[in-house]
Amino acid sequence: MDDQPSQDVPPKLGEEIYGPGRTYFDNVVIDNLLDALLELSAAVWTYHDRVNVLEKVLEERGIRVSEAIEAHLPDAAELEARAAERALLVERVFGSFVRRPVGGRAMPGGE
Repeated sequence: MDDQPSQDVPPKLGEEIYGPGRTYFDNVVIDNLLDALLELSAAVWTYHDRVNVLEKVLEERGIRVSEAIEAHLPDAAELEARAAERALLVERVFGSFVRRPVGGRAMPGGE
């Protein structure tokens, strides 16, 4: 079996395994999972915090936020913008999974 990385994988996919990515453990797969968890946790907290502040500000101005959110129907432009934001979030959270071995170097533990 050829241990060399596939030549048809575009290099823009991500950092190479054993490259300059963050290292926490000896296993790059665990590092990738931890990177994803950290990114997801940071994103969740940021969004949660901003929603709390927004709800407080709106409530102070007499806007009943919960009912307005439930009744809101987005138009096509808003749906497109949401899709673009979602794609960026997915890239930030799961982007570390695209790292791959460099130069046929085997991963620790035979993975």
